[in-house]
Amino acid sequence: MAKEDEIAYLSRAGAGSAEHAAAKPFSDPQCGMYLVRIGTLMALLPPPPARVLDLGCGTGWTSLFFARAGYEVVGADIAPDMIRLANELRDREGLANASFVVSDYEALTFHNEFDAVVFFHSLHHADDEGLALRKAFAALKPGGVLLADEPGVGHAASENSLEAVAKFGVTEKDLPPAHLVELGRAAGFEAFRVFPCAESLAKVVYTGRAEPLPDPFADTGPAAERLHRTGLRRTCDRVLSRLRPTPAWRLTNVDHLLLHIHADGLVLMRKGAHSARAAA
Repeated sequence: MAKEDEIAYLSRAGAGSAEHAAAKPFSDPQCGMYLVRIGTLMALLPPPPARVLDLGCGTGWTSLFFARAGYEVVGADIAPDMIRLANELRDREGLANASFVVSDYEALTFHNEFDAVVFFHSLHHADDEGLALRKAFAALKPGGVLLADEPGVGHAASENSLEAVAKFGVTEKDLPPAHLVELGRAAGFEAFRVFPCAESLAKVVYTGRAEPLPDPFADTGPAAERLHRTGLRRTCDRVLSRLRPTPAWRLTNVDHLLLHIHADGLVLMRKGAHSARAAA
């Protein structure tokens, strides 16, 4: 049973897993990428002191980041031991504007209470992601926003996902933006935006170019020239027509990310200003 396996994950993960989970993101080798992604979410949230519901929060490190920024945060997770750690971390930091509840996000009972709902790499563990989105929709105030940073095409078949399913019985799914937008429309959301995955963007722009070169523009000028000589430039111009003017140094790979956000990206959805539909 997937839900029972999700609840039992921390106890099954072995020695040191609780300490690692409680110290995230700084305990993880991918700390820099976690910070890039959480920073992107915070840039897209309504300004504090908006009320934020952090679903599938685990040990609450994302919730505590939001709380430090001045948000009123409720973190929810299906696993009681995760919430126990979240409460300990909250108390240690004295963040009275963060609270935590043990709850399956497919069984939420909130209605019209939050300015924003966040799924940070948690919705892909759902049995029924459509139901989870409907519950999140009901929890939002009219005009509120949902942010979903979830793995896209290829995640479920990756080596790490297959190992997690085999060892712990957890659910692993691909949740590409096109699928999330379709489910969001069915749930009642009225407006959408999809952004390139922050981690992929950072790898292309930063870690992929981390080695200093004698000519700092060596990998940008020729790329821009090649792009302008191909039909891809016209396609990119159509995709980017509603964005800010594109600087001359834009990399081909960045354009590629924008052209493929239907398969992998960060999704923003807005509940209509006059909508108050309850979840099914």
